[in-house]
Amino acid sequence: MTWKRALLIYPYSPAKKSEQLYGGLAIINPIGLEVVAARLKPAVEALMLVDMRLENEPLEAVIRRFRPDLIGVSLNWGRDAYVDALIHGLPKDVTLVIGGLYATREAEDVLGEFPEMDILALGYGEDSLRELVERGSPEGVAGLWFRRQSGAYPPGPARDGLPTMGGPLARNPLRQTVDVSHFHLDRSVRRYDYPWLTLKGDNIITSVGCPMVCAFCKWRENIFGEVQPWAAREPEDVVAELAETDAAVVHIVDANFAHDLKRVERICDLIIERDVRHLYACEIRVNALAKDARLVRKMEQAGFFMFMVGVESYQPRLLKAMRKGFTVRMCRQAFRNLAHTSILTLGNFLIGNPGETEAEMLGVADFAAGLGLDFISPNKIYAYENTDFEQWVLAQPGYRVEGRRRYVVSDRFGVEDLRRIQARIMLRFLRKHPPWIPYRKALAHPMVLKLGRERLRRAMLHSLWNHVADPNFRRRALRKLAKRFGRTGKAAS
Repeated sequence: MTWKRALLIYPYSPAKKSEQLYGGLAIINPIGLEVVAARLKPAVEALMLVDMRLENEPLEAVIRRFRPDLIGVSLNWGRDAYVDALIHGLPKDVTLVIGGLYATREAEDVLGEFPEMDILALGYGEDSLRELVERGSPEGVAGLWFRRQSGAYPPGPARDGLPTMGGPLARNPLRQTVDVSHFHLDRSVRRYDYPWLTLKGDNIITSVGCPMVCAFCKWRENIFGEVQPWAAREPEDVVAELAETDAAVVHIVDANFAHDLKRVERICDLIIERDVRHLYACEIRVNALAKDARLVRKMEQAGFFMFMVGVESYQPRLLKAMRKGFTVRMCRQAFRNLAHTSILTLGNFLIGNPGETEAEMLGVADFAAGLGLDFISPNKIYAYENTDFEQWVLAQPGYRVEGRRRYVVSDRFGVEDLRRIQARIMLRFLRKHPPWIPYRKALAHPMVLKLGRERLRRAMLHSLWNHVADPNFRRRALRKLAKRFGRTGKAAS
């Protein structure tokens, strides 16, 4: 007998700050878990995916109604009290599998905290769970560690009482490799609408890995913490998936979507040819934007609506230290190529670099406005443990790494100082580039005109009103303002 009814759970609370993208304007669907669901669905009689950020029914009622014999939990972004309580509260007579990024990298922590767990799925779990269900046992399945305890598998109508928790552990040294062809999601398993502004949103992944070597970044790593060679889906498969979603806005979550410009152009050509109408957002590098102005215009025609660009700095010495792979001159060229389009741009910057003065940090606002950026996000720079960048930071006199997020701080600039500088940068930028400029620009985008200009206008205004009307948002905003400006009494220009 094998498993027939699989329940997959994304266990994070709607109150978890990191789950609210851009201050709650968007929520990303759990793509990794949806990839698992797409692979697992043909092998079981019934499958349900529960996202606790959006689920209105109590989980206990969902479980009672669905009657699963296999429960899979995705631990991607760490543990907290909410997640721990959820997992400990799951029924003990159902096979429990835990996987995900955190479960893979912190396997011993997960094993110690959850003795009721039967199987730990390490790495890319979609093939492991598919094979588990088809075999009816975890024995010999790559990527699975499992407790040797009676009653856990194969499943029966119910276990004979509760199993002995924390049984002997079988550690299979084999593991699965990533297969990008599995990234095509099956949206029939989705039970929720994922918002973008007040429109319906969706998210897809078309490639993995990044061949760039930015000093502070780990996007080039795979789930095991190793360098992941860039691998991409075929353009035809990507556009076929885009045609399947009815979302107005689609966010492409790749670390380096535009690494292969010929592939990007082929995707755009297919979108235009098949008249697939969505607004697309993606992260894109300066190098790609600087190389081909014609392709940038074609991306606008295909519906690319927003680019998130890692500018990081306008100082050559810092770009070199970060190993960004482009120059200030290339950056200016990239935004000249964008200047004749209606594509919105969000520029990400990193402040608090070793040797950076307050005046240089504040200069981010002037540089960003000069480029023509529509939005900016000045972020505190961080240094991952055991990296060359961390060693470089620690070698600078007076600098250190602090806190869970490993922010770079110094004797001159602590975390709170950097937060106040962030706020000053934002205010300075808004004075130079007020929000009605990108508002008018967005309404002029050719795909917005196709989809209906009034529809987007209402979505932007409703989103703004929802934020202002939300008492929690107002309290957080006032608290942040008081915290960031309280010591100085004013926001200096």
